[in-house]
Amino acid sequence: MGTICLDPGHGGPDAGAVRNGLAEKEVALDIARAARAALEPGHRVVLTRDTDRALTLAERRRAADEAAAEVFVAIHVNASARPQAQGFEVLIRQWKDTPGAVLAADILEAIAARFPDRRNRGIKQAPLAVLRQPRPSCLVECLFISHPAERALLAQPEIRTALGVAIAGGCEVFARRPWFTARAVPAAAGKGRTERRAARSPRRPAPPPA
Repeated sequence: MGTICLDPGHGGPDAGAVRNGLAEKEVALDIARAARAALEPGHRVVLTRDTDRALTLAERRRAADEAAAEVFVAIHVNASARPQAQGFEVLIRQWKDTPGAVLAADILEAIAARFPDRRNRGIKQAPLAVLRQPRPSCLVECLFISHPAERALLAQPEIRTALGVAIAGGCEVFARRPWFTARAVPAAAGKGRTERRAARSPRRPAPPPA
């Protein structure tokens, strides 16, 4: 059994992206709760927030530290000034974080399998402060709230549940990998055969067209 920290984005006065009355903070929390429900039979799951409250980036990281989490997954939905922008993607802090990139790839593949008709935007590097963690970490952008069709999907409770279950499925795949312990994960990122094998697992996708 491992400990997984799920971080629903935004909260409290920070609603995140809002379109037509649909707020990112509410969607992200529902997805995180669904992921927790899917994971809890086999794992200890901690949410950085389980209510509509604001958290600083430091508080989000501290929640993972205090839980001795072995994995950290931030959950958001995307938005763009271009209403045609669509799809899902997973962000990592840096490519040399091999376990984090593998975690991202596992989650991305699980979402792609559940939503084959939505655009897979791949894995991207982003120097996000919330991902500055001593554990495999990634941030999942679950569709675009600014895209009319995807906003209609995100408004449906069953779609939020499906996204949460898909994220949980990716975490489950990662949890079955041999490095899934609090001590082994950072070590695997730094040296040895484990790193060389894992580095071939996630394929760095070409940047999608703008």
